[in-house]
Amino acid sequence: MSTVTPTPESAYQAEIARAVTKGWRVESQTDYATTLVKGHRTNHVLHLILSVITVGVWIPVWVCMAVFAGEKHKTIRRA
Repeated sequence: MSTVTPTPESAYQAEIARAVTKGWRVESQTDYATTLVKGHRTNHVLHLILSVITVGVWIPVWVCMAVFAGEKHKTIRRA
């Protein structure tokens, strides 16, 4: 029985594939690294409008969305 030893290149591609299956998307890729993104940007115009309509009551929600939600970035580097 033969065993296949993964090469650094195949391990790099496998890690990217695992991340993509978990909901990450490729933002940019170079010869040495890949940047992945998950989530969406906060829509600040919408939150501004909601803050004006609710006379500022919406501002704590907006601050929480800006701090805790939004896009998450991670970089996978080639070995």
